[in-house]
Amino acid sequence: MPIYVGQPCSSCGRILTKTDDIVVCPECGSPYHRDCYINEGKCTNQKLHETGESWQPTIKQEEKKPEKLICPNCGAENSPDAAFCCNCGSPVNMEKASGGYQRTNTGYNQNPYGNSGYRNGNYQNQNQNGNYQNQNQNQNGYGRPYGNPYMGGMGRGFSFFGNGAYSADYLIGDHTVAEYSDYVGSNSPYFIPKFVRFESGRKWSFNFSAFFFPHIYLFYRKMIREGIVVLLLTALLSIPTLIYYLYAYGIIGEEIVSTSSFAVIYNACSILSYVLSLGVGLFANYIYYRKAKNDLDTIKNDIVEYNSQRQALLTKGGTSMAYAIGSVVALTVIFLAVMMIVMGMGTGTSS
Repeated sequence: MPIYVGQPCSSCGRILTKTDDIVVCPECGSPYHRDCYINEGKCTNQKLHETGESWQPTIKQEEKKPEKLICPNCGAENSPDAAFCCNCGSPVNMEKASGGYQRTNTGYNQNPYGNSGYRNGNYQNQNQNGNYQNQNQNQNGYGRPYGNPYMGGMGRGFSFFGNGAYSADYLIGDHTVAEYSDYVGSNSPYFIPKFVRFESGRKWSFNFSAFFFPHIYLFYRKMIREGIVVLLLTALLSIPTLIYYLYAYGIIGEEIVSTSSFAVIYNACSILSYVLSLGVGLFANYIYYRKAKNDLDTIKNDIVEYNSQRQALLTKGGTSMAYAIGSVVALTVIFLAVMMIVMGMGTGTSS
């Protein structure tokens, strides 16, 4: 009887404990020690019987503070109100994570698409209170506002390989999952959980493609500026290896590779090349997140009409095989130029 524990006995006044044999008056609910009630022979709260009222606790019990939610994936502690883990992005409250609640109007009082527009798969109009109202329910897999999580291969929905699911309107910073999904393209299930973690403060996430093919991956994801920097560094750090192979295949003499300084430079460049690949592998996803966030900010500030806005997202984001192939061609051209220079130096030295 947890409601009576910690309350005084209506007869003797002593505090009732969990180990006490507690009985209550069947008429008003007043608690007693069993022995006390037997000794009294009746309930002592006759005034409650006369008025028809029920017994109420006289000592306010301490409210139990809600316990922190422990992430089942990484073990991190989260606030009781959290829907997703602040560390890894996995769901810690399935009801909230699946969209079983609606957000308040905060952040939605002004429609960035105008008084009516297409938002996350549904045409919507804004009512007088600034709330979005769906005019086209259950389309593209997420017709219910804030309610239907993305599911892979159905509309623009997806689940995340054991990391749970995010509704179309789930906010990652200032932008929704649906907007990031439009920007990223078909590989959204890989990136969205990582974007959630990056928004909570994390800055690294290993990407094997970026590790093995650093500059190619950056160009493929349209990170042109970063791709150019990594391509030039890759070419520079690869020059000693290129020179060594020219020597190994007998194209140049040993005049260059036989020096002690060449061995030092060769080893240093090999190590730095590995460090460069590792750095790109660790931070390529975060760099891509920052680019996506900045591009979304720019597009949403410059373009108001939804169709034009979404087309800009699709054009600015996504992938480009042409850029990736172009980066391979560019590196090949650089290598050929270096080979010609080195071969010319070797010829001049031998003569």
